[in-house]
Amino acid sequence: MKHIINIKSNNISKLVRTFIILISFGVLYSCENNILPETGSIPDLTPPKAMFSATESAGSYLTFDFSNQSVSATTYAWNFGDGKSSTDKDPSNTYAGEGTFTVTLIASDKLGITSNYSSVVKVVKPIVIAATVPVILNPSFDEAGTDSKYTIPWVDTDLGKTIQISSSSSFVGGRSAKFPNADTDPRIGYQKDIEVSPNTDYVITYFYSIETGGASSVTVAVLKGAVTSPSQVAGATLGTFTGTNQGGKSDFKKVDINFNSGNNSKISIHISNTGTSTAYVEEFSAKVK
Repeated sequence: MKHIINIKSNNISKLVRTFIILISFGVLYSCENNILPETGSIPDLTPPKAMFSATESAGSYLTFDFSNQSVSATTYAWNFGDGKSSTDKDPSNTYAGEGTFTVTLIASDKLGITSNYSSVVKVVKPIVIAATVPVILNPSFDEAGTDSKYTIPWVDTDLGKTIQISSSSSFVGGRSAKFPNADTDPRIGYQKDIEVSPNTDYVITYFYSIETGGASSVTVAVLKGAVTSPSQVAGATLGTFTGTNQGGKSDFKKVDINFNSGNNSKISIHISNTGTSTAYVEEFSAKVK
C-alpha cells in the first residue's frame, strides 16, 4: 500500500512566509550592524561593547591605571594617545609629561566584531603646598625673665615650677635652660601653640648636658596640641628622647626628635628631668624632614 502525504496548499504558504520572515530578520540585523552575513551564518546576538575608566596612580601623577569595563569581548587594543599601545585587559600607562591625551580602546569578540570607545585623559602636575616650618620662640633661652627665671613662652604653672637659666653652662656661649635637682626642686619647661602642617614629617633638634653625680636624665617630648596637666603628657606624645649622658655641664650632646604631626595643626614641647644632677637644654630648631 502506498502512503500518500497530502499537504494542503495553505500550509505550504505558511511555511514559505515563515522562512522568508526569518531570512529577512537576519539580513536586517546584519545591515544595521554594518555586517554582511556569510552563507549559512547567523547573527551575533551579543556584540561587544567597549568601555573603560581611567584613574591617576597613587604613585605618580604621570601614570594612569585603566579599568576595562567592556562586555562580550575577548581581545583588546589600546591606544594611549602618546604613541604607546597595549593589548592587556587592564593596562597602565606612564606619560612623559603633562598634556591632554585621547585614549582609545577597540574591543573585539571571537566573531571579529569590534567596538570602539575613546576618552580624554588630562595629565596635570599637582600643586604642592609647602609645609609650615615650626617656629620655636626663644629657642636658645637667651631672653631671661625676672630672678633668672623664664616667663613666656617656656613656662606653664599648671604643669610645674618655672625653669631657671644658666650663663655658666652653654653650648654656644649664651644661656641654657637649667633643671636643678629634680628630687628637691623639680621644674618644667613648656612651650605650646607651635604651628605645623598636618600629616607632615618633622625633625626637632636640641642640645643637652647633665652634670656628673647620681643617675639623672632629661627628657624632651613633642606633644600634639596642648596639655593642661602632667598626666596628659604621655598620651599626647608624638616623639620623645631621654638623655642620660653625664659628661659634665660643658659636654653637650645633639639630639634629633623625628615625628609626624598627624592630624594636628599645633604642637607643644615639654621638658623635664629626673635625679639629683643638674641638666641643661638649649638651641632648639625645627625643620621639615
